[in-house]
Amino acid sequence: MKNNSIPSVDSANERAWNSSILNPQSALRDSGKALAGATAIDYLKGRADAWLNIGWSTYYLSRLSDAYNAFLEANRLYEELGDPTGVCKTLNAFGVYYASLFRLDKALDYYNRSLEKAKANDLKERELVAMGNIGEVFLDLGDPHGALQYLVPAYDRMPDDFDAGSMADCLRNIGQAFLEMDNLILAAEFTRKAYEITSASGELIVATDSLATLASVAVAQAKYSEAFDLVAKGLSLAGKTGNLSQKANLLIVSASLRMAQDRPTQALETLAEAERICIEINLKSKLLKVHELMSRAWESIGDYGRALSYYKRYSEFKAEVQNEETAYRLRSIRTQSEIERTQAEAEIYRLRNIDLKEKTDALEESNAQMDSISRIGRRITASLDLGMVVQTVYDCLKPFLEMDMFGIALYEPERRQLVYRRYYVEGEAKSNSRIDVDSDSSFAAWAFKNRKAVLIADKEKEYRNYLSRPSTHQGAPSQSVVCMPLSIEDRAIGVMTLQNYLPHAYSPRHLAFVEALAPYVGIAMDNAIIHARLEDLNHVLSDEKRRLERATLKISHLANHDSLTGLPNRRLLFELMGKAVETARRTGGKVGVVFMDLDDFKPINDRFGHAAGDSALIAMSERVRGLVRASDIVARIGGDEFVTVITNVKSRHDIELVAQKVLEECSVPLSFSGSSCPLGMSMGISVFPDDGESIDELVNKADSAMYRVKHQEKNAYAFSSPATDTQAGLRSQLD
Repeated sequence: MKNNSIPSVDSANERAWNSSILNPQSALRDSGKALAGATAIDYLKGRADAWLNIGWSTYYLSRLSDAYNAFLEANRLYEELGDPTGVCKTLNAFGVYYASLFRLDKALDYYNRSLEKAKANDLKERELVAMGNIGEVFLDLGDPHGALQYLVPAYDRMPDDFDAGSMADCLRNIGQAFLEMDNLILAAEFTRKAYEITSASGELIVATDSLATLASVAVAQAKYSEAFDLVAKGLSLAGKTGNLSQKANLLIVSASLRMAQDRPTQALETLAEAERICIEINLKSKLLKVHELMSRAWESIGDYGRALSYYKRYSEFKAEVQNEETAYRLRSIRTQSEIERTQAEAEIYRLRNIDLKEKTDALEESNAQMDSISRIGRRITASLDLGMVVQTVYDCLKPFLEMDMFGIALYEPERRQLVYRRYYVEGEAKSNSRIDVDSDSSFAAWAFKNRKAVLIADKEKEYRNYLSRPSTHQGAPSQSVVCMPLSIEDRAIGVMTLQNYLPHAYSPRHLAFVEALAPYVGIAMDNAIIHARLEDLNHVLSDEKRRLERATLKISHLANHDSLTGLPNRRLLFELMGKAVETARRTGGKVGVVFMDLDDFKPINDRFGHAAGDSALIAMSERVRGLVRASDIVARIGGDEFVTVITNVKSRHDIELVAQKVLEECSVPLSFSGSSCPLGMSMGISVFPDDGESIDELVNKADSAMYRVKHQEKNAYAFSSPATDTQAGLRSQLD
């Protein structure tokens, strides 16, 4: 090795590592130079660092396949060197790669392995990086609270001289978590700090991601002009780095901005470009969001067929992700408690229905108009689909009440919002409208918080009885309002809202009618929620059962087969031999046991490495397997030793013919790195019942005969019994 060349290799690798995010094209060129230099002087550490840098450079250029192969080679070299820091870096790289493919189970596995390796070797910097990456997986799974449990401690422990890019990325992810929790002030604060760090250090990749998050915050704050400027700036940076993943993400944010501005046609044009990029680079995590937004855009335009098509793609992929092993791990701790709660509430609901029936009978007797309550109640509670429940309630109320707007909102405690998953405006179905429960301009929020019904006959005159300022609205203003809180026992779950554009559309009599139906509606909605949760749980449990069954089959196969060649191992060999011997004992036939050992195998390992040795073993096993019948047995019992069992033969001559074919075929040289490498095969043969009755005895005698060949001539065969040796002699293909 030319030691004076090592500094130039290290220098090139350091430049590539420092610039892989800032300028991946330049980093790729430096990495290639470092690899060529390290290879020329056989500098193993230089090669490992170069491959790692090549992996990151190609990753930031969205060439995911090239990145994975580079990470794989780097990991192999670091393992060979015994370099724990390098191993941690490659494990982290694999996690990032799989996260980009939305294989969150594998990403989480690699991040955890990196974290454990870092802790075991007291590598503080790598430990903090792994914690930040695990937090990012929680974000991808829609669990911002879980993400903060990793991200905040990681950031708190980062020293002032910590890598600027890693620190900024951690801050940006904290900002993203607060954005998903609708805490826009903290989201903007943390993300802006991340952008300031990256602007000072020139970290373009993290800077671009920070601009995307800041743009999303601006959209949520209805600061559309600011959001547009941030997206434009981010796209400019993505153009400089050539990172297609970030370009797709910024296009998604841009489409969200156009949707917020009620410009769905322009949003679709942007989303089409984002979809093309996501498909091109297999970016599943972003493709999910693209299809969700496309569905909303087509719905806004009024093309419900296309809206349904894209929503189906979105929901199918989302279900696939939620059902994967990672989601199962994160939800499994809640499973038992959910089952117990569901079982307990089922009995409560049964009793509650009995109570409601008694109340309904009383209402029917006192008011003729109420004779339909029981029928409507049964119809409402018959469905377990949430959307169908809302539609059924709407259809049942239409004959009795004039409604320009109707909806049922459910409470989401995580966001402290009432969510109308489905509602109707002038008979047209809509979805996903949200109201903050702390709003001082919403009758629905007031009814939910105070657990009291709202009856408004003239909104302009009566709103001050409930609100501090006039209610907000979309479209034409409603003058008559009924808001009925929904609850199960003492647990508030949502609110039912009816509105009419005309004043004095609803009276106390109408309010009493809605109030009588409210318990049915509450039960039906809660049952639908629980049913959906149980459906998800059943899918998860079914998938886990199938996964365990597949794992059991795989374990069984591994326990009985050689992991390299796939041939039966010693354990399975003896089991199959026992059956073959028993069959021969009943039919009076013979069984040949051929013990094989490769000649001149060690030089291949020494000259070309263990990978070449493994290839040689696989090639020879395939040759032998191809020369015998399907009923015969070929097994690898260790190292370069194989045993072939020739079943159902009449004479030793039949066995000898097989041995001759094996010698002839296995004498054909193998080729490694352009070099021809001859291999021979020394074989010893024993025969049932001539040489013994037990399996151990037959194998041992064949083994002994093989060693005689090995020490005398090689690449030949010999029978175990002297008589057979005298008769047939040693047969060699080297003669």
